[in-house]
Amino acid sequence: MKRSSNAIDHRVRVGRQRSARTESRIVEAALRVFAERGPDAPVIDDFVKAAGVARGTFYNHFTGVEELLQATSAWTTRAMLQSIEETIAGIEGPALRFGLGLRQFFVRAQRDPVWSRFVARVWKVGGLELPVRDLDEAIRLGHFRVPGREVAQDLLFGGIREAVHRIGEGRVGPSFGDQMTEICLQALRAEPRRIAAVLAHELPALAERASRRAARGRASLAGWGGRNR
Repeated sequence: MKRSSNAIDHRVRVGRQRSARTESRIVEAALRVFAERGPDAPVIDDFVKAAGVARGTFYNHFTGVEELLQATSAWTTRAMLQSIEETIAGIEGPALRFGLGLRQFFVRAQRDPVWSRFVARVWKVGGLELPVRDLDEAIRLGHFRVPGREVAQDLLFGGIREAVHRIGEGRVGPSFGDQMTEICLQALRAEPRRIAAVLAHELPALAERASRRAARGRASLAGWGGRNR
């Protein structure tokens, strides 16, 4: 009886691993499709073809394009922002942390043009958020001299989105990210000394942490918007 139970557990475990790999394959293909065509144009057959799976397999994991978009958005953007927040968590000062987070974000965008195009195209459906904790604290302390979070977000979203789109098109130089960070902090009316501190600070390592988080995300996309099975 015990041997039979172990065999069943093994089959269940193998089945779940296979399902997670298939789901990862679909989402990785979706990243490329959404990056090239945007969130509205693709249909199910586009993702089926890009992932090399059957339509039935697709529907075993996602109910449709909208759910796939949400899962892909969560995997590629929210996890990245959480990784950025983890790398800067031990740094003193909300304005410094926020500025370094912007620099990290632009570095990530320049390393991966496909990711950049995806982020720029899906932003309008709520794919990204700013790290509001540091933003709120910096405003409260007077480090950012704007009326409130909503004003700051509205001020920054459009510029950052267009910057990421430009990065995805390969139309920027290596210093573009720092230039955008400086402009964003100026728009928030940060003092010049705080802006200088952000630009002079060594960036914490992000790639390894982000890679580990992405791997965990691929193994459990149901928690990010995929179907619970």
